[in-house]
Amino acid sequence: MKRYAGQARLACGEVENCRRELKKLAADNPVIQSQSPAVGVATACVLWTALGDPREYHCAAAYRKAMGLNLAERSSGRYQGKLKISKRGSATARHWLHLASLRLIRRHAPVKAWYQQKKSRDAQAAMGAITAVTRRLAIALYAVAVNGEAFKPERLFPGPNRGPGEKGASAILTSSRRI
Repeated sequence: MKRYAGQARLACGEVENCRRELKKLAADNPVIQSQSPAVGVATACVLWTALGDPREYHCAAAYRKAMGLNLAERSSGRYQGKLKISKRGSATARHWLHLASLRLIRRHAPVKAWYQQKKSRDAQAAMGAITAVTRRLAIALYAVAVNGEAFKPERLFPGPNRGPGEKGASAILTSSRRI
């Protein structure tokens, strides 16, 4: 037991060293620095390595599509399918962004309230509500990286949680399409 505890302590020290090194490496990248307050340095680095520079995408929808988070209908001649994410992009980026969405839901009241409301409409669609947050977060990360704005979780969703004069996610999506 003593030996395993010692190995666990060494592993924790290595993880902390890796985090410090990652912060040093990401310090020179303005895109990672702009996205890290929203999703963390590690997730921002994963998005950078999996998808590249978001400023090179022509719109936010293209950035989201590169993650495989665009909606696609799965149907055949007889079967009328539902909209689901395509999963044709980077699975690693989707996974890390999904985890970031879970943290966002847990830590920020406006996001948690929107998630709870969407989940309560259809008790079977809890995963769909998380996916909706993830899709909106992808659009917001593009806007943060391209426009250089600060990330505000309350701006992800339309409704009374926004501050005066602030745009919701649909306005961010519209403004990012013009770029």
